[in-house]
Amino acid sequence: MSHVAVHAAAFVGFAAVVVLGGRLLAGLLPDLGRWRSLAGVCLGLAWWVAGLFALAACGVLNGWGLAVLALAPAAAAVRRRGPAVRLRVGWRWFDAVAGAVLAVVLAGHFLLALSPQVLFDADVYHLTLPRLYVEHGGFRSVPMSVYSNWPLGAELLYAAALVAGDYVLAKTLHFGFGLLVVWALFVACRAEPVPAPRSQAWLATAWLAAAFFLANDVVVFELRRAYVDLAHAFFFTAAFLFMHRALEDDGPRDRVFLSLAGICCGLAAGVKVTGIAAVAVVGALALPRLARAVRGGRLGRELRPFVLRFAAPAAALWTPWLAKAWWVTGNPIYPFLHDRLGGPDWSSALSARLAAWQSSIGMGREAVDYLLLPWRVILEGGRGYERFDGEVGAFWIVVLPLALVFGWRRALARRALAAAGVGFALWAASSQQMRFLVPVLPLLAIAGAVAIGELVERLPAAGRRAGAAAALGVAAVLVVAVHAPWVAGGYRNLRAFLAFEGDLAASAVPGHHRFVNESLPRDARILFLNTNLGFFCRREYLADTFFEASQIADWLAGAATAAEVRRRLDERGVTHLLVDRRPRVAWPPGVPRLLDDPSQVEELYRSQDGLFVVLRLR
Repeated sequence: MSHVAVHAAAFVGFAAVVVLGGRLLAGLLPDLGRWRSLAGVCLGLAWWVAGLFALAACGVLNGWGLAVLALAPAAAAVRRRGPAVRLRVGWRWFDAVAGAVLAVVLAGHFLLALSPQVLFDADVYHLTLPRLYVEHGGFRSVPMSVYSNWPLGAELLYAAALVAGDYVLAKTLHFGFGLLVVWALFVACRAEPVPAPRSQAWLATAWLAAAFFLANDVVVFELRRAYVDLAHAFFFTAAFLFMHRALEDDGPRDRVFLSLAGICCGLAAGVKVTGIAAVAVVGALALPRLARAVRGGRLGRELRPFVLRFAAPAAALWTPWLAKAWWVTGNPIYPFLHDRLGGPDWSSALSARLAAWQSSIGMGREAVDYLLLPWRVILEGGRGYERFDGEVGAFWIVVLPLALVFGWRRALARRALAAAGVGFALWAASSQQMRFLVPVLPLLAIAGAVAIGELVERLPAAGRRAGAAAALGVAAVLVVAVHAPWVAGGYRNLRAFLAFEGDLAASAVPGHHRFVNESLPRDARILFLNTNLGFFCRREYLADTFFEASQIADWLAGAATAAEVRRRLDERGVTHLLVDRRPRVAWPPGVPRLLDDPSQVEELYRSQDGLFVVLRLR
């Protein structure tokens, strides 16, 4: 039970520290009404991401650095005694019922996130890179890790969790971003003005939006993993909502909302390499206003605040990541444009393989494939890259048409559909992995919920309550049906945590990494072959970023003999090999010859299933 209690307390404590910092910053803004709470959380996260970047760049990413980030704004916030960061809503019958259902579902996912196991991408870099940064006190060059030179804003928050607690706390932070997305949807729907008389049925749209977002398998997949797509979704959604408010307000607050939209776009751009698209998608929402300014001869008056208030904050939070990549690799967008800008451990052949792999994901790239893409994404998604490697809810086949018909008249739904459409088009033109579509889902959820709210409001007064109850009932069934197996697994986890005796975190360390950590010298340098999972490895290692564009195979290309492979390994100081026997990369002939040559290698370890072998170079 201590495992659950300790990490739950740490999760709440970390969230409280972020909120306190944001409370101070939000107190400096004009009265934003119901939007102050969302602004405070976003500003608190911006403070932490920017501060952690500065600590890592200066080599002081440690407990003392975190104390400075945490205590200064927290103390100032307490002295200021500003307005509380909360959304005030009254409890109604549907709030009580829907809130209870959601609490049970999300508690189960929190218990899943408390599992000590680290899943694939987190094992490759989402948690591994923060661990390396914490161990070295800040940013460091990680050979052959393309990811280490991309924006890592969410990973910096994971690094803070690693300093303050352990990696299980870091895993819960991504779950926390899922909670923030749900909360942002709630804020958006409850703060949206509606024509009087405002019935209680309309207020149910907040829960509908939350249900439409959560009732997607790809979101379920993300909630229990230390990935970054939910963080990206939250910042993108917040940026959209602030831009919407900026376009709706015609007074002094519009520029404040514009600045908040720019900050959130900068945070989204700092989460992942494709995050910069948020600036284009959210910024495009202002084009109608700029077009009207051109016709009215007011372009300068409208364009200047757009650049200074929106584009400048976004650039300020994004460009440090470009500068870091340039400092390490000589290429600010490494490994892209390698032929012109260069960069280590990459080549033109790898660029072609990476592009070919990304374009192969999905169900084709012909004109007819793009026409059929919405249908295929909704109804034909599934496991494997040929099916987008994920699923969204089939209910979208009904909800999206409703949103287009009944939601288009409302500015919030109209802009949400427009932004989601542009985001979907950019996704379709890039890597069609379903989880990269997660940031679009909150906007579709808003549009769908608003449309159903409009539909319910058109019913006779006596039927509105029944209509709202029916919509909430269907939404609850959707959520429960999608989440039930995983929530049950979460509560089984709770029983396992209670029964477990010993070090729970140590039980997750694979046997081959335990052998490496306990038996190899500290100055060992390991080459990973057919594996790149290194979070639990406490020795220096080289590993591929992508198997489909293997940098190690490219480095060893042309090595036909064991002696030639050995010479190249010696040049990079490799002393040991960790080999996954499952073939994932087409190695040059010299590699299998080296592995089978007892005069070159000595076997030190073989896993019980025979899949993993640790070899020492003689």
